[in-house]
Amino acid sequence: MNKRIFAAFGTVILGVALIAGIGSYVAAAKNDSGIIAATPAGTFTAPDGTSYPNYTLTMNTYPNSTFGGHHGAGGGAHPDWVSYGAAGPNGEVLSDATTGSNFEVPAHSAVTITIWQYDSGETLNNDFFAHVQGTVDGTAKFVRSYDTVSKTNVTPETVIKNIPADMVGHTFTLHGMSDEQDQLFVNIPLMLANDDEVTAAEEEGGFTQHPTKTTFTFLTGDAGEYIWNCEFPCGDGTIARFGNAMSSMSYMSGHFIVKG
Repeated sequence: MNKRIFAAFGTVILGVALIAGIGSYVAAAKNDSGIIAATPAGTFTAPDGTSYPNYTLTMNTYPNSTFGGHHGAGGGAHPDWVSYGAAGPNGEVLSDATTGSNFEVPAHSAVTITIWQYDSGETLNNDFFAHVQGTVDGTAKFVRSYDTVSKTNVTPETVIKNIPADMVGHTFTLHGMSDEQDQLFVNIPLMLANDDEVTAAEEEGGFTQHPTKTTFTFLTGDAGEYIWNCEFPCGDGTIARFGNAMSSMSYMSGHFIVKG
């Protein structure tokens, strides 16, 4: 009996140690502890005529982490992992940024986000995420090719409600937690950039000159903390491709704080 007790006790201790180890690993994986606050940008008038204070955020998505930023010089521990990162006002690569995946916006406001998408892509597991969800009018503005050198649209800006499910690079999917706070759901499919240009630029140690560009606006409610993540399976070499960068904060997911 004593042996059984000791064996059971040992199993519990081992389990606690394992959980602690996993917790330490997860904590270590959160290498972006900073927060980017949205920038005030006047007012926004909703379709029903209501005016809201308007705030803006800019982001980039990359085929790897060599842009540096919050991952550190050379891309940090996982330079080959896909990642979101902080962006300049025209999609500039901010290699010195100390944060890039946690964002803060005011409650009861209109938030306009622009994302430059530098990665190629393939097909979604679930084409639900190929549709724009949760934005004003259920639409987003899309530019198929943006020139980061001249800082101009190469192709005209169009209004979209969805993109082909087999032409997705990443998604920006913002959703609430299982609690009593207001639930906020926004999903934005990000069109892949030209695959040949993405590959050629990577081989030269850089990023394509012509990312896609997507801009969208949504309304926030009460204060609360949300999580955003990418719903495109881009964790190469893992089960269902949802491991490594896809399951690590500061790469393809982060915190989105609505502050009262």
